Amino acid sequence: MTEDPDYAPSTVLIMLGPLHFQHSGNADVLSVKIADPDELSSSLIEAGKLIKDESLDTVHIIMKSSSISALYEDSIIATFFNGMRPGAETMVHVLGSQDMPVNDGDVDDIRTSIRSSGLRLTEEGIADGDDGGWVLKGVKPGGPESDDE
Repeated sequence: MTEDPDYAPSTVLIMLGPLHFQHSGNADVLSVKIADPDELSSSLIEAGKLIKDESLDTVHIIMKSSSISALYEDSIIATFFNGMRPGAETMVHVLGSQDMPVNDGDVDDIRTSIRSSGLRLTEEGIADGDDGGWVLKGVKPGGPESDDE
């Protein structure tokens, strides 16, 4: 992570669990990889320090279905809420597999944390593709297309 005081990413990419990831080198993206539950708190604190209020357009959280209970916590979305602009999106991608598709009940905690953090749950369901994954999308109220003013 960077020490540059002018660093202001517009996207946060959070990888939870044993995912292989090669960062693209885009300075506009803050990438956070958390493979172990013991790393969660300290990684979120460090990442949160790099985010300016209302500077984020998007927060992406990607995990395997097997990582949901081990690594997912409400604090992940809460860490970045103040950094999100009104109308900014949080996308949670739960990757399944043909052997282990994601079920509706598997994402109950994610659905609840999106709503309880103050985001509007705008989309959810089975992801495109053959892996049996699931996608949930929350939007921070107050954006240009918002009707909740």
